[in-house]
Amino acid sequence: MARIRLTFESLTLFQDEEAGDTHMAVYATVKDTAGNQLAAFRWNNQSQKVDEVRSYSLQVDTTNSPVVDFELDSVATITVNGYTDDVNPWPDAGGHENFLGTADALIDPRDPSTLGRLLLGPTTTDQGNTGYDMTVQARVVEPSQRAQIRLTFKDLLLLEDEEAGDTHVAVYIRAFAPAQGGVEAIDEELLRWNNGGAKVDEVHSYPMSTGAVTPVVDLTVGGPTRIAVLGYADDDHDWPDNATHENLLGGAVAVIDPADPLTLGNRQLGPTETDNGNAGFLITMTSEVLPFDATPDLEITGLEVTQAIQHFHSTLGADNSLPLVAGKATLVRAYLDSGIDPSEGGGTVDGVTGTLTVNGGAFSTGPTDPFTARPIAQVDRSNIAHTLNFLIPADKATGTVTLMAQATVAGTVSNPMEITVEFHPSPVIDILEVRVQVGSIAPPSDADYIRTGNTLPLRYYPIADDPATSIRYWILPGQEVITCNRDLTSHDGHHEFLEDLEDIQEEAPDSHFMYAMVANTVDLDGIEGISHPPDHVAFGLTGVAVFAHELAHLWGLLHAPCGTADSVDDHFVPTDGTLGDVGVDPHLMFPWPASTFDLMGECGPPEFRWISGYHWTKLWLQLNHPIFPLAADTADEAASPPSAMPTHSIAASRPFPGPYVRIRGRLSRSGSVRFSPAVRTFTAPPPQQLETTDAAAAPAYTVSLEDHAGHVLATVPTDPVFWSAEFDSALFSARLPYQARTHRIVLRRDGTELGALVVPPNPPHFVLTHGDALHEIDTEGVLHLRWRPVGDGPGTSPATYYVRFTNAAGTIAQWVGVNLTDTSFDLDLRGLPGDDRCLVQVIATNGFHTSYVQTPQFALTKRPPRILLGTTDGPLLYAQGTSPQHGALTGTAITWLVDGAPTTTGGGSLDVRTLTPGTHTIAVQVTDPDGLNTSQSLGRYDGASGLSPAPQPRAVTARR
Repeated sequence: MARIRLTFESLTLFQDEEAGDTHMAVYATVKDTAGNQLAAFRWNNQSQKVDEVRSYSLQVDTTNSPVVDFELDSVATITVNGYTDDVNPWPDAGGHENFLGTADALIDPRDPSTLGRLLLGPTTTDQGNTGYDMTVQARVVEPSQRAQIRLTFKDLLLLEDEEAGDTHVAVYIRAFAPAQGGVEAIDEELLRWNNGGAKVDEVHSYPMSTGAVTPVVDLTVGGPTRIAVLGYADDDHDWPDNATHENLLGGAVAVIDPADPLTLGNRQLGPTETDNGNAGFLITMTSEVLPFDATPDLEITGLEVTQAIQHFHSTLGADNSLPLVAGKATLVRAYLDSGIDPSEGGGTVDGVTGTLTVNGGAFSTGPTDPFTARPIAQVDRSNIAHTLNFLIPADKATGTVTLMAQATVAGTVSNPMEITVEFHPSPVIDILEVRVQVGSIAPPSDADYIRTGNTLPLRYYPIADDPATSIRYWILPGQEVITCNRDLTSHDGHHEFLEDLEDIQEEAPDSHFMYAMVANTVDLDGIEGISHPPDHVAFGLTGVAVFAHELAHLWGLLHAPCGTADSVDDHFVPTDGTLGDVGVDPHLMFPWPASTFDLMGECGPPEFRWISGYHWTKLWLQLNHPIFPLAADTADEAASPPSAMPTHSIAASRPFPGPYVRIRGRLSRSGSVRFSPAVRTFTAPPPQQLETTDAAAAPAYTVSLEDHAGHVLATVPTDPVFWSAEFDSALFSARLPYQARTHRIVLRRDGTELGALVVPPNPPHFVLTHGDALHEIDTEGVLHLRWRPVGDGPGTSPATYYVRFTNAAGTIAQWVGVNLTDTSFDLDLRGLPGDDRCLVQVIATNGFHTSYVQTPQFALTKRPPRILLGTTDGPLLYAQGTSPQHGALTGTAITWLVDGAPTTTGGGSLDVRTLTPGTHTIAVQVTDPDGLNTSQSLGRYDGASGLSPAPQPRAVTARR
């Protein structure tokens, strides 16, 4: 939006359609393309008659400003209409003797050719003659501003006094302006002059300083201000005025605007036009903007300590009450009052700097930039430039600290202000990395996944900034990249794929939350991601906000109340799903207004959402006190099969000895139920799921196992989640102790049965036809598993198969093939964990009862670790290891090699700028607990900038 200024300069009258003089009025309007009137101007020569052919100034009416301003963002039209009448001084469209015609011009602030000095006309009168034309100056000007101006009136040049000899002349100069820019309306006399009472004569120039006159006037204005002069002559009175005079020498107007340089400097008022139609007088003057003379009195009124969002002067919580995390860059915003009255140049003072001291001097720093202080009432918290900002580096954010800030400018020092804050230890999150091939669309790269994940602490999550200390990436050998054969353009396909992912995650610790990432070109039928918290799995696109959103669901966060989302957190505040407080990205120094939508809502694009204080706190609590049990709670029981489980080849199926059964299915909004195949498992349910529930507080949904007589053998709560109004169904799942006498699986809501699955009476029967002998197992290649159902009785035709890889000790267990309907599976053994006694099992379920067959024991060579890299551009380098045998490798398992020598810096990150000046060759090495290691050259880096134009790194693997 541009501010346009029109200055109406002059009018030339060619034909007034009268034999003599007459009254004339012109009306100018400015309208946009929608017909809205933006501005208007009118003129009638101060009700004095006009005559042809003459030019008239449009700047002599002291009651009618010739300058109009308006806002314009596209095209507007200036239109002028003229009328005459012998009697009426303001003839118009409703009453006139002659219409002198119309003229118009287009203006567009985007097109300089439409601006400048414009000539409207000549017009054509109603009798076909040339009527008049008008000159108008059109310019783009800066917004109005408050300022102090100095007006210096120099000389008066008298052109005509309408007397035969000398006479007395008096002039009166006033200023007019509406209330604007924090300045009240102006209507005041600036000075009056009569040459010290002495008579004057034409044509002479007289100093305006003659007599008891101060020709220099200082005036505080809030924007464009009209300076008007009127002059009178009289032979007998030395102060002729409007009430007593012989001749009116006319008036003139000039507009002064402190934001418009063209209105400043040397100016003149006039020439005026006398009551006899002659040029009267003009006054020369200058106008300038003065610097405000104000001394700052800085006062720090408050300190805000934020890592992503914080309560400060908020209705949502006490100041600085949101938790802070150790190892995370922290912004301290000092709110200052300049101590200058707004009437003094707006009350601002530039170049304010200061110091932040931590724990009495253990660490101190200056501001990120000097800033402009202002009256505290003018400080906008959503504007990062309105506060004095100090950045505490991540490595200095630790423990309980006392912060002291003080500001200074030009020798003036503010009050010191202290605040004590606690940086809580950062939790570590465990992410199970899966990348997905969908049809012909390749999966995201490993670097894409790591880059996305490593952005979580830098933007949304209350964890340490360095992902080497706050994130562990886990990879299930052989399952890092999977192929999705489900229809992801349908909601049924989404749920089926989530079930596949849960099968892959089946025997991983519950604390390892899986995010399966698909390329952004994959069509997900309008969604960006979806999760199933009870099963600790999610999938979605590569965007950081989507990644953060879906993983947060796995930690128990529901939706913010915005958009089409269901499963909304009823306790979320504010109720409109916005942040409610100002968020800040300390790394980019970018503020997020309080009106920004929360990360967990569905309003606006994900990348334009931020995390609210409500969800920052809730996520911090969940990461430190998870609602789901961590792996340590159930790891031994979940990972180890019973000692009685055979380790030899099992060619003919027998009941799978898992002590639990996993139940899952889908519930529609109409209440219909569809069960997926249940399967026995070693993975235990969360402990709280097996606790006895008080009937008065019974959960809405339950899954039960019943015998033929309808007796309940086991029951647990479940929670179908409808994530969006667009979804017609929701997944539900549960784990219960396996009950061999089960006849039905029942889903109920508030005790009412919604659906049931009748269980076949017998387990499925099948035999392993290939892979049951050692000579059929290529331990350096692919194991070709083949099997076939046996018999045709009830329960002999398994509907669903799974392939499970484990070892005799039970320390390794993962499902490498899931939801299979064929009777064959080719398992690539080359990427699986090495062990002396490996086993592969084929598991079959007929919907509830579960059987298995098993290969003989075989040995696999232990595999060396692999290196997971973040961005290799520098200056911050990141690496983590992953071992098929041991999982994530972090901390001392990572060694950085600089110019061939190991550094003293351990851990998964290296800031190249901490090295000595010069160019360095950098590599990284990962070593597993067995001593196997892998090294990777990253290229050459500059020690000063930390950057590298290095080509893609290449890996070199060495074995012990």
